[in-house]
Amino acid sequence: MNGKVSVIIPVYNVGKYLKRGISSLLNQDYTNIEIIIVDNGSTDQSATIINSFAAEDTRIVYILEKRQGVSFARNAGLKAATGDYIMFVDGDDWVEPDYVSYFLKLINKCDAEIAMNTSFYTERNLNFTYPELSSVSSSKVIEWIYASKLNVAVWNKIYRKTLLDNLSFNNEIWFGEGMLFNMKCLKLVDKVAIGNKKVYHQVTNPNSAMRKFNLYSNYCGIASIWLQRAILGSEMSPEMEKQWEYHLYRFNRTILDGLVRTNEVKKEKIIVKECIRNIRSNIFLALKYESRFLQKLVWIAYYICPITMSKIVARRHRKNS
Repeated sequence: MNGKVSVIIPVYNVGKYLKRGISSLLNQDYTNIEIIIVDNGSTDQSATIINSFAAEDTRIVYILEKRQGVSFARNAGLKAATGDYIMFVDGDDWVEPDYVSYFLKLINKCDAEIAMNTSFYTERNLNFTYPELSSVSSSKVIEWIYASKLNVAVWNKIYRKTLLDNLSFNNEIWFGEGMLFNMKCLKLVDKVAIGNKKVYHQVTNPNSAMRKFNLYSNYCGIASIWLQRAILGSEMSPEMEKQWEYHLYRFNRTILDGLVRTNEVKKEKIIVKECIRNIRSNIFLALKYESRFLQKLVWIAYYICPITMSKIVARRHRKNS
C-alpha cells in the first residue's frame, strides 16, 4: 500500500467539531495522504482553525469557497485532489488511526474500484453484518443500499481516483447527493470490497442539515431517488427495482413524522393526507420488503393510526435531542 490518498472534507460552520476531526486524520498510521478542506463559506471559527492546522502540516490543502452547498464543495475537492485514492469525511465527524489504512487494505485485497464499510460508530448502528473482508457484486450492493443494509453516504468508503475522473456530484442535489454519486460509481464497476470494522465516528450534530427536518430537503431526496433510477435504467433487476420502490415509499413516513414534529400538519394538510394515503395504499410493500419483524409491526401501526404514531416518534425525538 503505497498510493497517495486524498481525503476531502466539506466544511460549513462546524468549528466546534473541526479540531478533533482534523487531528484524527493527521494522526493516521498511513501518512501518504493529503487532506483537502473545502470551506463552504463558514461564518464561525472554522477558517481560523483550518489555517492553524495548515500552518503546521503541509498535507493540508485549504480551499475557501462561497456558500454553494455540499455537492459544490465536494466537487471542488475532487478537482484539487492529486491522490491515487479518494475518501470523504464530514466536517463534524472523526476517524480512528487506521481509518485510511483499513480502507486501503479492503480495496487492494479485493482488487476493487470501490470499498465500503458496513459498520461505524454512531448512536444507531446497522445490524446487517458480513465477513471481515468480502467481494460483492455491484448489483447486490445497490440492492443492499436501497434496503438500508449499507450506508448510502460517501464517507466510510474509498474510491480509486481513476474511477472518478469523469464523475461529479450533482450541484442541484443537496439531500441524497451521496447516494446519487454512489449509484453513478456502482454502475461502472462489477464488484465492491466490503468490510465491517468500525473506524469512522459519525457525530450527532444538532445543527446539521441532516438532523433538522426540512420538507424541501426531503423533496430533494425524492428527486435524487428518481435520478438514480434514470442512471441505472434498464440495468435495474426486478429485485433492485422493488427495493428502490420500497426506499421511495419510506419517504412518506419520514415526511409525515417531520411535519408532525415541527407542528406543520395544518399548514401542509394536503401533503399529510397524501403521505397517509400512500402509506395505506402500499402497505404490502413494507410488509414484504421490510426485513425486521418489529418494523413490520410499526408499519401496521402507521397504517391504522398514522398521526398517533408520528406523535409518538416526535416525543421520542425530543427526548433524545
